[in-house]
Amino acid sequence: MATWSELAGYVRSNYKIADEKPNMIQMIFETGSLRSQIVFLWRQTLMNGDEEWLQIESPIAELGSVDLQKFLEEIGDVVCGGAAITSGHVTIRHAVPLGNLNINEFERPLMLVTTTADHLEQKLVGSDKY
Repeated sequence: MATWSELAGYVRSNYKIADEKPNMIQMIFETGSLRSQIVFLWRQTLMNGDEEWLQIESPIAELGSVDLQKFLEEIGDVVCGGAAITSGHVTIRHAVPLGNLNINEFERPLMLVTTTADHLEQKLVGSDKY
């Protein structure tokens, strides 16, 4: 995969999409035990638009509804994904350049971000809103 268009085509062919906009794809994954997890794929650009990146992001809680210190301690040992606050939500996110992306560099981080976010939402929030 070398472009956002190619990635989006791959995702459309292999996953169920809940929503799609020009630079965003939203998916919902069933994670077991009647739980699900929302995951966003974002097209990000650097270098005045010449360099495309994929950002995988999944919310775990509304800002203010989770202890941020506990959240940061929990993700301290996470290999794939970092903490962010986006639009009033605490999220797990990971980014990779699209230019020379191999499928495993998409698939594995996608699953790791999804399962990490679901685990943290369950542990720190105790519900399944996202």
